[in-house]
Amino acid sequence: MNKSPKKPVKYTSSELSELERLRLENRQLHIENDYLKKVEALARRKDAQRKKNGPSSKS
Repeated sequence: MNKSPKKPVKYTSSELSELERLRLENRQLHIENDYLKKVEALARRKDAQRKKNGPSSKS
């Protein structure tokens, strides 16, 4: 099998703009997802500690 080298893809300026926008959105979503995972882990830890310490006298 003869594999020829792939030709570089040529994008238009609007395609490049869209690609950059999608990359930025993807990065922001990754950051948001990481943040939400940390918040959830903290909430779980707090809930576990609350259960471990028993009911509180505070309302």
